[in-house]
Amino acid sequence: MKKLIYAIVFFLSIFLVVKGNTMAGYAGLGVMFIGLAGILSELYLYNKRYQ
Repeated sequence: MKKLIYAIVFFLSIFLVVKGNTMAGYAGLGVMFIGLAGILSELYLYNKRYQ
């Protein structure tokens, strides 16, 4: 179940980055930053387990 949630968050983050890239202005940049924060948080949580 946890892996499914991680996969959904990952694909949602990728979608936000791609969607933000199609938008113009600071709104698109903000959407891309939210997507990037989602991807980086998943990487952090993944790497935290293997320290």
